[in-house]
Amino acid sequence: MFRAYLKVADRCDVCGEELNHHRADDFPPYIAIMIVGHLLVGIMLHMDMVWHVSPMTYLLSMVPLAIVLPLAMLPSIKGAIVGLQWANRMYGFGTGQPD
Repeated sequence: MFRAYLKVADRCDVCGEELNHHRADDFPPYIAIMIVGHLLVGIMLHMDMVWHVSPMTYLLSMVPLAIVLPLAMLPSIKGAIVGLQWANRMYGFGTGQPD
């Protein structure tokens, strides 16, 4: 589905479906930030209640996770959003030739 990290190919290599109709603009990063934010806040609360760690520990552990986790999730989330748009025939999907 992708030709680069987050660039959706114009058409599917297997079936030839046009994928350039998608409108997944800002929704995938929003979803990734929401998931990672909830995950990290839960981890931080747990760490504070169990171990009473210093703020530097949060800085050294949570900042790298807050950068790496959304970047790792973005392609899967964007693929899911494009697939959802395709399945619901949104934004011009399904107007081409019959299956």
